[in-house]
Amino acid sequence: MGFDLSIPPQLQGAAVREDLAVCNEATAKYGLRLTEQQARGLAERRSEALRATGRVEFGRGVVRELVLGFCDSPYLSQENYEETIADVQDVFYRRKEDSEAAEAMADDDLVAALRYAFDHEAAGSTDMLADLPLATLRAHVARVHAGDYDEKTQNEEFEEEAAREGAEEHVRDEFSRVLDDERWERPGNDYADNFYNAYDEVYRIGFGDNGRIGGSSLG
Repeated sequence: MGFDLSIPPQLQGAAVREDLAVCNEATAKYGLRLTEQQARGLAERRSEALRATGRVEFGRGVVRELVLGFCDSPYLSQENYEETIADVQDVFYRRKEDSEAAEAMADDDLVAALRYAFDHEAAGSTDMLADLPLATLRAHVARVHAGDYDEKTQNEEFEEEAAREGAEEHVRDEFSRVLDDERWERPGNDYADNFYNAYDEVYRIGFGDNGRIGGSSLG
C-alpha cells in the first residue's frame, strides 16, 4: 500500500494554494490557468497514483515541475490543461515505480524526457506517452545530457518552421509573378508572324550596294 508522506494533512491546503499561485503566474502568458479546485484535484490524483504504484514519497510532489515543464507545449490548451497534467503525472509515477527508471533518471530528467516525447513521438497524446518504451525516455535523457538538444521549445521550432514555409511560399509567389509579367510583356504569336513576314519581304527585295532596301537612293 502506498503512502503520501509529503505534507501533513493540516498543511496540504496551504501547499496546494502555493503551488497554484506559482503555476498560474508561470502559465499566464500561455493562456493557461488552474482553479483551486483543479489544483486540489491534481493533488488527489497524485495520492491515487502513489497508492496505485505502492510508492512512498516525501516532498510536495511533481505537479509544479510538470506544469512548468509542459506549459509551453503546442499541444496544451486551456481545454485539455488539467487532464493532460493529471495524465502525465500518472505516467511519471508509473515510470518512477520501474526500478530501472528510478536508477537511471532523476525527477527533473524524467520530466524533461516526458515533455520531449509528448511533443514528438506522442504528438500530444498522453495514451501514446504512457505506452512509450522506457528505452525511448532514457535515450532522450542521454541526449539532453550530451547537449544534442538545444534550448528551443517545441513552440519555437513550430514557429521557425512556419516562418520558413512562409518565406518559401513568398519566393514561389514572387517567381510566379515575374513569370506572369514576362508572359504579359512577351509579344504574342500574331506580332511574331507579322514581324517575320516583314523580314522575309525585306530579304526578298534585297539590299543594294548603298545598303538601302532594293538598292534605291534618295536625292
